[in-house]
Amino acid sequence: MKKDESLHLHTLLALVRADVERRGDASPAEFGAYDDLDVSPIAVYGSKAEHERAVLALARGLAAAVGDSDDRSVAVTSD
Repeated sequence: MKKDESLHLHTLLALVRADVERRGDASPAEFGAYDDLDVSPIAVYGSKAEHERAVLALARGLAAAVGDSDDRSVAVTSD
């Protein structure tokens, strides 16, 4: 993935995180690993690797948040 693609995905996942937290479906504690990275989606000076780690940490936090609910299911497929 190119750096600009990583930045874009990082930004989108950060927006999803904000929405999930706003709705009360997740607590900030579920994103501790992401927050510890200390790289924001608008940190264009950050390396590609930093943004990729942030994307993975956000994705894990979001998966944990939605995975705790019995009435939701998420299907992940790979093409």
